[in-house]
Amino acid sequence: MEDMGGSMRHHLMCPISLQPMQDPVTAPTGITYDRRAIERWLAAGHATCPVTGQPLALTDLTPNHTLRRLIQSWRPTSSTPVGVGHRPDDVAANVAKKLLAMASCPPVDVLREAAEVAAQNDVARRNMVDAGVLQRMLRLAVSRAKAKSCHGDNKEVSLDDIATVTACLSLVRALAISGDELRPLVADNHVHELVDAVTDVLVALVPGPSGDPARASAVQLLDAVTEACGAQVLERLRLELFRAVTAVVRDRLSPSATRSALRALLHACPVGRNRALIVEAGAAHEAIELELDAPPPPAAGGRRATELAMALLAELCACADGRAAVAAHPAGVAVVARRLLRVSAAADACVVRVLAAVGGRAASPEVLREMARVGAVGKLCCVLQADCDAAVKEAARAVLRLHSGVWSGSPCVSAYLLSRYL
Repeated sequence: MEDMGGSMRHHLMCPISLQPMQDPVTAPTGITYDRRAIERWLAAGHATCPVTGQPLALTDLTPNHTLRRLIQSWRPTSSTPVGVGHRPDDVAANVAKKLLAMASCPPVDVLREAAEVAAQNDVARRNMVDAGVLQRMLRLAVSRAKAKSCHGDNKEVSLDDIATVTACLSLVRALAISGDELRPLVADNHVHELVDAVTDVLVALVPGPSGDPARASAVQLLDAVTEACGAQVLERLRLELFRAVTAVVRDRLSPSATRSALRALLHACPVGRNRALIVEAGAAHEAIELELDAPPPPAAGGRRATELAMALLAELCACADGRAAVAAHPAGVAVVARRLLRVSAAADACVVRVLAAVGGRAASPEVLREMARVGAVGKLCCVLQADCDAAVKEAARAVLRLHSGVWSGSPCVSAYLLSRYL
């Protein structure tokens, strides 16, 4: 019976959140997801089924009532925390009350239990969000992450403090705060506290096996917060935050943490002087390094990371520092050009923006020679032949026209292609 329970639990897991589903919905592809997880996926800008890669829209989802009844009938007898004679909602409410009633720092096991309950019971999750558990967990994580200042000459955060920080941020991640739930915080100006708290946690935690799970949770929360808040908050972001987020990309904590870090940087790009700060933090360099380490044809999971990396480079190249950073990287132009026509239409648009910026009117002769040598010019010619968006083709044509006199005499560029498509 135990094996059957484990097998049943496996089949009730959402492919996105890897947590038991609460409200299952089925896509036309036949894959079933938890409604909250797939809605967050689509709201993040995706337009495909996460498993099959086929086109998917919110209106395509159909409630799976049969599976929902199965989940409801199975959970009371299979859920570990549930005692005899208690419904799951009762147990969840008791855990939430126990957490909120503690004036001091809750024990790690209580935090972990609350995270498990929040992940499995949406009623308890919402109660925790409404009661301010998010803000309390972040304040606790900040105080424990900074506790190294209380240990004399020891500059490292203690293992007990790291365990508490990790448990706090695991609970924050389990709360899965949506944009709708974040908006009241933004409206009440509590978002400044959230951003400052996440910044303090990311800066205070030392990279390594003990602190990396907490860093991953913190950057995933930062992704959600920066998406929901406005320019007034984003323009207050500090260089140390951008350095800490860039370090998450550099350290490759996990694919999801890398994507969250790239998205958080992207959210901040259009505001104020953030582009220059993000370049100063080394993000352009690390985005190129990320793609340099990735396989030439990205797999399904890597494709999204490539799209985000190219989008970030395109935003950073809107400033002179960003263009200089891409041109200064020994493999910068080559790595960007290599992704053209190999990932997606979204990536193609961003790659052409990067090449157009780096190879603009102010491009040095060395950069133009590099673009010809590594095949970037040939790739731009291929864009004119491919089935690309008209705006992307026009951007590629503009760059080729601008420097056709230089590139037509290069042994690395086909003069026939230049003359034919210009």
